[in-house]
Amino acid sequence: MNTETDIEKAPVEAGYLDAVVSKKPRRDDEREIIIVGKIREQVFRREWAMGAFASIRELQLHYLHEAISRIDEPKAVYELTQRTLGEIARLFRAEVVEGVNLLEAIPKGQPALVMTNHLGTYKLLGIEPKAELGVDIAGYDFMYPSPAYFASLKPVADAIGNDLLYVSDDFPGVFGSIHREAGFIHVPPKTLQSEGRTGVLLEQTATAFKTRPNSAIVNYPEGGTSGKYNELGPYDLDPFKTGGYVIASQLETRVIPVAQYFDPKHGLRLKIFPPYVPASTDKEANRDRAELDRRGMQEWLDKCQAAHR
Repeated sequence: MNTETDIEKAPVEAGYLDAVVSKKPRRDDEREIIIVGKIREQVFRREWAMGAFASIRELQLHYLHEAISRIDEPKAVYELTQRTLGEIARLFRAEVVEGVNLLEAIPKGQPALVMTNHLGTYKLLGIEPKAELGVDIAGYDFMYPSPAYFASLKPVADAIGNDLLYVSDDFPGVFGSIHREAGFIHVPPKTLQSEGRTGVLLEQTATAFKTRPNSAIVNYPEGGTSGKYNELGPYDLDPFKTGGYVIASQLETRVIPVAQYFDPKHGLRLKIFPPYVPASTDKEANRDRAELDRRGMQEWLDKCQAAHR
């Protein structure tokens, strides 16, 4: 029988669930259809890539099945997630091709925030929760599992002796529980919290670093998939937002800028730009720093595209 407290909590929980579900990408969204098509054209130029993505899709299904079965074992889910990220990075053939020396100079096992372009290769790996996992959440008939969002950055974390985490919108139901047990930072739905979101993320990030100092947390300053909202291509970057930079400056945490590009012949290529700790908590100063990072990444991505035309 429900207690009074349970009854009071239910509408809040239901409202939060609805807000999270409504924020997730939709297969019938015209902008989603267009950017997925453009990403597919870039990625599936070689047979090895098609095989790799098929294997990653099956791997993610296996990951979610096991994580769901062990949802009451946070340590097991965390360790499973780190192993899965490594396996996906291997299948992606993710490799640091420029700036390895910059990573070698970083003291091992210290907190870091990885700023990178929001390359949407994971959008080729969608699944149906009810049909493929037996998880029925109203309005949530399609999802992109989280590991492939950011697994390509695993070589960066490995090089500095860190585990790999990331920041994203929250996931609903059991998927949100997996997200939290994996140590990830979740962005609250804007419809429920339009102000003070950076403060919420600052608190979560500080807690994550306190719990596991050897964490590299991936941030996407664009705030959305590259090329989706500007209606260009998957390597045409949107302006960088400053939230992650403000958090780095307030926590005095090292920022590692990384550009990622999918080379159809060789796999995911990563370029490391000089790491730094933001010198100022001033929002304008961080905006300038974010724009400098964005320009550097864009120039490198343009060169990569030109080389493969």
